[in-house]
Amino acid sequence: MEAGAGVRMGKKAGVIGFTTMFAPLVCGNLLFRWRKRGNISVSINEYRLIIFMQSISAFTSIDTLLRDLKIKHSEFGRIALAGSMVTDMLAFFVTFLNAMHYEKSIGVRQTIFSCLFFAFMVFVVRPAMYWVIRQTPEGRPVKDFYIYLILALACVSFKYFDLIHSYGPAGSFVFGLTVPNGYPLGAAFVQKFESFNFGAIFPLFGSLTLMQVDVPWLLKECGNLIRMEGQLYEVVSFTLFVNATKFIASTIAAYSFKMPLRDSFALALVLNNKGVFELAYFAYAVETKKVRPEVFTIVAAIILLNSIFIPVALELVHDPTKRFKSYRKRNLAILKHGAELHALVCVYKPDHITSMISLLEAFNPSKDSPMACNVLHLIELVGQSTPMFISHQLQKPELGSISCSDSVITSFRGFHQKIHEHTSLDIFTSVSVTKHMHEDICWLALSKSTSLIMLPFHRTWSSDRSTVISNDDKLRIININVLRRSPCSVGIFIYRKPIVEYHMTAYHCKICLIFNGGRDDKEALAITNRLRQTKTRVSLSIIRFTPTFYEMKDQEMEEAFEMVSLKETVTNIVKEKDESVTFIDKSISDGSETSKILRAMGNDYDLFIVGRSSGLGTEITSGLSEWTEFEELGPIGDLLASHEFPSRASVLVVKKQEYIHKTKSQKRRSE
Repeated sequence: MEAGAGVRMGKKAGVIGFTTMFAPLVCGNLLFRWRKRGNISVSINEYRLIIFMQSISAFTSIDTLLRDLKIKHSEFGRIALAGSMVTDMLAFFVTFLNAMHYEKSIGVRQTIFSCLFFAFMVFVVRPAMYWVIRQTPEGRPVKDFYIYLILALACVSFKYFDLIHSYGPAGSFVFGLTVPNGYPLGAAFVQKFESFNFGAIFPLFGSLTLMQVDVPWLLKECGNLIRMEGQLYEVVSFTLFVNATKFIASTIAAYSFKMPLRDSFALALVLNNKGVFELAYFAYAVETKKVRPEVFTIVAAIILLNSIFIPVALELVHDPTKRFKSYRKRNLAILKHGAELHALVCVYKPDHITSMISLLEAFNPSKDSPMACNVLHLIELVGQSTPMFISHQLQKPELGSISCSDSVITSFRGFHQKIHEHTSLDIFTSVSVTKHMHEDICWLALSKSTSLIMLPFHRTWSSDRSTVISNDDKLRIININVLRRSPCSVGIFIYRKPIVEYHMTAYHCKICLIFNGGRDDKEALAITNRLRQTKTRVSLSIIRFTPTFYEMKDQEMEEAFEMVSLKETVTNIVKEKDESVTFIDKSISDGSETSKILRAMGNDYDLFIVGRSSGLGTEITSGLSEWTEFEELGPIGDLLASHEFPSRASVLVVKKQEYIHKTKSQKRRSE
């Protein structure tokens, strides 16, 4: 599934990037040919350069904008970055074609040397970067020797491109792409040089470059702009036409992939953003006499206005609170039989290891029900420590030392050894402040294309349910934030005892699904059916509460609870003739009856599964909602998890993914 998601993302980014690049390139050239018939005050080479630079979406400019707006790690940000990367690659291709066409043998030589450089970066430098990561022990910084060696190679890359008469910073840019993101290598460069770059180098570069702008000439030329003549009018009108073409093409391309229209506009704005890269290239063009200072003055003013307008417009159009939301469905309800389940398991404390492994064992991955398990160990950042994100597949502990996640790694790898044929396991550790932990969870779930995030409940009780052993309010806040921002479905697991007792040969796993027909209940049903696909002996009871309508006057409420058979409701997922499945319909008048029925069957099951919004706002939970202690569990989930509930059965509360829909009508149809 992850590979398929990557292919879909690549296809979407490829089409958007291709359209964004070539639509303005073609339309701009057509307009230029039409203008050539009359008198023009801007040279042919300057027109070509303006068309080219307005057509591309420079990765560095897009990356800086998304980082400043804190939406870089959203799916929207990933699409924008991937699309800009496509335009950059196409820009290299177009540049080489132009060089071979106009500069003949020199252009051919330049293209050959550039291709050799790209091959060296991909097949030599990139693997060397990962070798450096593997040589760095867990929790330790990268050696300064490697950092300064990489900086020296970046300078060499700049000089190499300069020697082959190409744009020098492009060499450093390509080299920079070989450095893996995140901890430890990418993060080391950010920590060491980000403040210096953005605090000193960027302002200094901007000031020195803009000093070349001829402001008096620009103000004088504004009079010709009003009369629709002169260089300022030609460049501004031409740039606006190319940007408008690019905006429309980007919007149509994004909308064709079922992105909401609002987000399509936002993506088009991002891809039209201009920044330091474009300014630096035009400054380079002035130095090499490819562009006159007057044209540079106009272009610099346009880039300055663009960098002011785009972020403001983007703040109005794009909703940053949805940065982790997905544009496609990522839940269990859409998984076909035999499809691999991608899950993210979160562990905060050693106590959670047993509970999470117990839940994974209940899924019991097999050939017909494979699983890709990603385990994230979250550690609170204290003191002056540095945030870290460690992949235990790449980094190993230093010899003689103990990893901060040693118990997590040992336990989950022991679980993996039992079922390694049908399960893949990746373990990560995130060290960050509590208020940012939910972002690490959502980001990893988004990047791994998971369908389910499994979270441990923040409260645990003694075995006899008499006293609270631990009550971590920080963990509760993390769970609530994940529920609000998650890119996929979420399950909060309240652990009381093992779901499956493997040491008992004749053991049956008894599961009770509370199904009232809501969107979260349907996802809970999909998870339940996944559990039934295992080799474990599972008996399932599906119970549905239906209000007694004679007390209800609202006709719409009666239609919402149509008196159809429960078997007909779930027959598409659970086979009717399966003798291990029991269907129970209970007619109730208020929440007190719901509570009595559940309490009566509390000791009959090993696991209760319920949707978070099950029965919410109906007679089923009337009276329960007012006494809910933990809103993240919903009224029925809160009842099952309370210490007063007479049961040692574990509880799984499920919330279905809220993905970004194209229209409200589509949202209703999907539910």
